[in-house]
Amino acid sequence: MNLSLRAKFLLLSAVVQALVLVLLIANGQRVMGDAVSRNAARVAHEYAVTLNLTLSPYASEGRLDDLSDYWSALLDGSADSFLRYIVVLDEQERPLASAGRVPAPLPAALRSAASMNERGMRSQRDGTTLHVRTAILLNDNRVGSLNFGLSTDDLAAARDDVLVQSCLISLAGLTLGVLLFYAFTAGIGRRLSVLSGQSARIVKGAFGIHAVETGGDEIDVFTRSLHSIGAKLRERVAQLEESERLLSESEARFKTLFDLAPLPLSVSYRSGHIVNVNQALTRKFGYAANELIGRRSNEVRFWAMESERERIWQLYMRNGTVQGELAQIRLADGEAGQVAIWSSSFLLDGDVAIIWALLDQTEEIRAKNALKELNTSLETRVQERSAALEQANADLSSTVATLQRTQHDLIASEKMASLGSLVAGIAHELNTPIGNSLLASTTLGDRVEEFDRLLANGTMRRSALTAYTDEVRLACNLISNSLHRAANLISSFKQIAVDQTSDQRRVFNLKAAVLDTAATYLPRLRRAHCSTTFEIPATLTLDSYPGSWYQIFNNLLNNALAHAFELQGSGTIAIRAEALPDDMVEIVFGDDGCGMSEDVRRHVFDPFFTTKMGRGGTGLGMNIVYNIVTGTLGGRVTIESTPGMGTTVRIVVPLRSPLRD
Repeated sequence: MNLSLRAKFLLLSAVVQALVLVLLIANGQRVMGDAVSRNAARVAHEYAVTLNLTLSPYASEGRLDDLSDYWSALLDGSADSFLRYIVVLDEQERPLASAGRVPAPLPAALRSAASMNERGMRSQRDGTTLHVRTAILLNDNRVGSLNFGLSTDDLAAARDDVLVQSCLISLAGLTLGVLLFYAFTAGIGRRLSVLSGQSARIVKGAFGIHAVETGGDEIDVFTRSLHSIGAKLRERVAQLEESERLLSESEARFKTLFDLAPLPLSVSYRSGHIVNVNQALTRKFGYAANELIGRRSNEVRFWAMESERERIWQLYMRNGTVQGELAQIRLADGEAGQVAIWSSSFLLDGDVAIIWALLDQTEEIRAKNALKELNTSLETRVQERSAALEQANADLSSTVATLQRTQHDLIASEKMASLGSLVAGIAHELNTPIGNSLLASTTLGDRVEEFDRLLANGTMRRSALTAYTDEVRLACNLISNSLHRAANLISSFKQIAVDQTSDQRRVFNLKAAVLDTAATYLPRLRRAHCSTTFEIPATLTLDSYPGSWYQIFNNLLNNALAHAFELQGSGTIAIRAEALPDDMVEIVFGDDGCGMSEDVRRHVFDPFFTTKMGRGGTGLGMNIVYNIVTGTLGGRVTIESTPGMGTTVRIVVPLRSPLRD
């Protein structure tokens, strides 16, 4: 039987109180019994002394019969007398005199010495009578016994009254205790009921209803704890609901992004079965989503060769991922194509899934091949023109008649060679923007044809239109930026050509002139693995002859590329400039190449001095630099060089060059 906590508490308290009362009553009964026995022994002793003192004179003289009236008075039933019988026995237990109702026989315990107490009496209680024996002196000095019986009715009645009263008081106490416990547990029961109700509401999700805190006891502490639990649960449930909401929104966003991503995407299990695909993949390969989901990639016409799928899968199994691996596939139109594949693993419904990203590089590879062919063609043309210029220089050199004429013609030849190098560099630099423009224009043309097909088929979607406008915008920006770069290069080339051919005096920016000249040498610098650094103030301007400066920088760059890095795989050229007092400017051209010996350094400005005689060197480059700096520009030039430590050319000229005819 299931009992409530309150009923169990009441039952336990009633049992405990009943046990306590039973123990109290039993103890009271024991105490009252002891009290009755002590009182009876005291009364018996008093009667024994009184009777012995009264009867001894008569017993010693043998005149006990003379006391019959006295005994009758003692046994007349007075309320003050407890005596019920008297009998005097001789040493042979023969009665000598008696009065009252003497029991026959007397209790045997009275004759036992073991029942004698410390007062010399023997007593035995039999029902409501206390039998007593004590010694008495008879005639002829014989010792007899005085036997009498005392009534214990009054003592028993008193004991019973006390017992009844104790039982009544105990019953009243038990009843009162149960009532008090009932009243006490009623309040506790109500509070526990309230707590149970609140717990039930918390289970149902009602966390905002709080029980009233009263009493300041353990239940109150539990109530506060329950409130804290409810508050924490409410906070936790709110967090879980918010997390579920955010997770749901995240899943919705991911699904939308996955489906609308311009890159073809698919999700499959490790078994190879496809779980999901996006719209870009269905458009690219011409399959509907329901034709792919649940199937493996080798069950559809996707791979150009079965070995391609096996190769990609083995790469994934070996590395755990695929990062940009190229693979041959079959496009929607049936033609062979090439894609770059990426993969990433994640858990999907407790199982390992793989998301595959495919980037179609078919058109890009075709464009790269076309660009490569264009670059090859442009390089061939540049080589042909360079060969023609070299042949022209050789023809001019062979016609020189005199040393002065030869020097003049060679200087002119150097100018033409620098222009040729400029042309080659500009042509090479134009390859990139022209190639980019060609690539973007052809790609844009393909997208226009695809757009026309969509319009003609009536399958145009907003996403396709958006993708088309984005690609058109990107292609237009690429073409515009490439053409702007080509125009800037051509403008720089025109400025350098005009300045070198006419060498008109004007105000120009020194850093711009250096950068324009260096731009024409970029192909040769790249081939030589040579890097350049420039530390020239952007505001430094010269009133001078820019054509002469272009010649100076052309010769310095050409000389460094031809001599400084011949034995090295790479190097660095540093050009810096700074304004000096008295309107002067210092330009420092340095390299970390092989350097030169002291003998070579002393003759470096001599005309026709070169360490590459017969290998394309004329020996006029540094001579031209010296003549221009010291003559046309009115400055000075020095060279510092140590073998293996590089070479530094220092040029100091006025900000405003001197006038010349």
